[in-house]
Amino acid sequence: MRYWIFFPAIVILGVLQTTVLDFFRVFGVKPDLLLISVVIGSLVFGFKRAFILSVFAGVFKDALGVNIFGINTLLFPLWSFLIARLNREITIDYNLVRIALAFIISLIHNTITGLILIYSGSVIPPGLFLRIVFLQSVYTALILPLVFKISAPIFLKDG
Repeated sequence: MRYWIFFPAIVILGVLQTTVLDFFRVFGVKPDLLLISVVIGSLVFGFKRAFILSVFAGVFKDALGVNIFGINTLLFPLWSFLIARLNREITIDYNLVRIALAFIISLIHNTITGLILIYSGSVIPPGLFLRIVFLQSVYTALILPLVFKISAPIFLKDG
């Protein structure tokens, strides 16, 4: 497995998320490519490697974002751990299961992040909060199969 290639892939996805994806906004939201990288890394690699990659992706997203620093650094490894535990219980080899998993993780992640922002004093109207939480989760889940199809053959090759 090409574990070492995933670090630059995370950087590329993070840069794409903050620049190019602004042109692909739907109702003001865009997919979370770094969360997708955590899901893919957790599905493709073992837990230790996926955990390291998720911490890196979380720190990178926190460094690029305007949210409270550390939210993603704490949540991304948690998602990696939960995916590893779930992967032991059920098979996550089908796109529909991956989409559902990405949707649920994204929904919970966006809800937690939004609630932390509200608790810290930010004013977010309820309609905007629900739109961001739900639509961004749907958008992220629908983009996952495309990113997985492009990236999995690269990471699953021997080398």
